[in-house]
Amino acid sequence: MLFSSCLKHAALVNFNQGPEFSSQPDSIGALPVLRIQPDDALLITIHTTEQDAVLAFELPASATGGAPGRATSANYLVDDNGFIEMPFVGALQVAGLSVPEARDSIRTRLLPFFKAPIVNIRFTQFRFTVLGEVKNPTTFTFAEEKITVLEALGMAGDLTNYADRNDILIIREENGLRSFGYVNVQSREIFRSPYFYLRPNDVIYVKPIKQKAATVTEQFTKVLPWLGAGTAALNLILIVTRRR
Repeated sequence: MLFSSCLKHAALVNFNQGPEFSSQPDSIGALPVLRIQPDDALLITIHTTEQDAVLAFELPASATGGAPGRATSANYLVDDNGFIEMPFVGALQVAGLSVPEARDSIRTRLLPFFKAPIVNIRFTQFRFTVLGEVKNPTTFTFAEEKITVLEALGMAGDLTNYADRNDILIIREENGLRSFGYVNVQSREIFRSPYFYLRPNDVIYVKPIKQKAATVTEQFTKVLPWLGAGTAALNLILIVTRRR
């Protein structure tokens, strides 16, 4: 048990497997395209150079939280069917679209009301969950569009000494489908993994290594002699009591 509970130094080091890092800068490549999904929260901002047009077709103050002007913005929650409801425009289906595609679609629908409108969209609730052998397992929510698995583990306080660094599970739900992927933070190839960049609502699970089971057993063996002594004392008391 003593030997099984020992951890080697290499088991605690990340990026120590595979070919050495190149001394030359490595191309990052195109980032994965984020697709809007139901329950996503979007901040949509409309800009125009026409002051009168903004005043005439301004989104309600209750929806924007802002004063009249040349730009107006509001937060929209994508419903279960993938739609958002915009004043004066009506229902727009945005689920399945990338941010540029949704932006162009909204701009087209706004042309009857604004001259050359400029539309900006950003996610306001990038949510992911980290569970298992990390120091602070919880669900995080940020107004970001690009988060890596390494950043997520850092936000969770980093891996514990008993984390399995070779087989970290990522559960992903997109377009009504659930997929499962694995990353190895000890491998230098992690930066090329399709799961290196997280998607909204991803769940990261870090399982424990076998040595943790040994430490749990070790704690039990420390208590076991005391349990045996207590049981023996209780039996002795019962024997003495019965003889009386």
